[in-house]
Amino acid sequence: MAAESLADRLDQLIADIGPIPVSVYVEAALYDADAGFYTAGGGQAGRRGDFLTAPEVGPLFGHVIGRALDSWWRDAGEPDSFIVHEWGAGPGTLARSVIDGEPEVLVSGALQWVAIERSDPQRDRHPEHPAVRSAATLPATSPNVVLANELVDNLPFDIHERTAEGWCQLLVDERGDDGRFTEVHDEVDPAANLPDLATRARVPVINAGREWLADVLATLQGGGRVVVFDYGADTAVLAARGLGWLRTHVAHGGESDWLVAPGSCDITTDVPFDQLTSLRDPVARSRQDDWLRRHGIDELVEAGRRQWEESASVGDLAALKARSRVREADALLDPDGMGQFEVLEWLAE
Repeated sequence: MAAESLADRLDQLIADIGPIPVSVYVEAALYDADAGFYTAGGGQAGRRGDFLTAPEVGPLFGHVIGRALDSWWRDAGEPDSFIVHEWGAGPGTLARSVIDGEPEVLVSGALQWVAIERSDPQRDRHPEHPAVRSAATLPATSPNVVLANELVDNLPFDIHERTAEGWCQLLVDERGDDGRFTEVHDEVDPAANLPDLATRARVPVINAGREWLADVLATLQGGGRVVVFDYGADTAVLAARGLGWLRTHVAHGGESDWLVAPGSCDITTDVPFDQLTSLRDPVARSRQDDWLRRHGIDELVEAGRRQWEESASVGDLAALKARSRVREADALLDPDGMGQFEVLEWLAE
């Protein structure tokens, strides 16, 4: 007898309690213990995985993060302990890259990096290093820095649609004859804190993202900061994209239907940044290319170019790594790609 699929179990849940919020469906599709895209071991970032994030482009992104950590560590008076919480750490690629760059805060022995990742298969791949430890949930330590690279887009989200009567939440109902889960409207939500947009506009609502931000802001040490890297735009801008803000990823493709075969693909949303900033104004909001330049990416690339020119005839691994910085920078600074991602920073109150 075939094992019951996640789709079958969701169908039964809906039959028992009625249509469910999109966030409940997405949570199960991504993190169900037996069949979730991440928790079942299938979903992963990287060139051989399902999508590519900045750390997977190469070590350069992590080297720039290391430079930023050094500057924040010095601003804090070079304490003996400098705690960084990285949320959504995946297989630990960013931690590896920061270690590879040997920032001063690491060499001094002060850096304590906590790689927070709820997927067991991903945590199993975290680097074994004295400065790094893994966690599945919010650690007890109070961090100096919280980093989140493409985390908020991957937290469960809801969808609201503007009707003639007002904003309604979309719910996921049982599967139709074609095997696709269906969408139905909930009642009008008079408390929906959303822009007054055209009828039929659909937008993501990131309550989980707001709750995460509120939680991590509350954990910061004095003088600490939260730094969020992600793609998106404000809610009204996303509404103009139809459903183009809802993305799926399998093997670097985007052709999957998010309401078919839950657990078979990643499901993400472009981040409606105004829903985060309405919780608390960030101290800075910039494009990712500008942020990387402020923290020294151009100097690192130039140093790599010089090293390549001096040792190209040798062709050793160090020379090849130095040469690769140019290609990595092209991807990270692409104004139509990762360069247009946004970086938001909040400080402890």
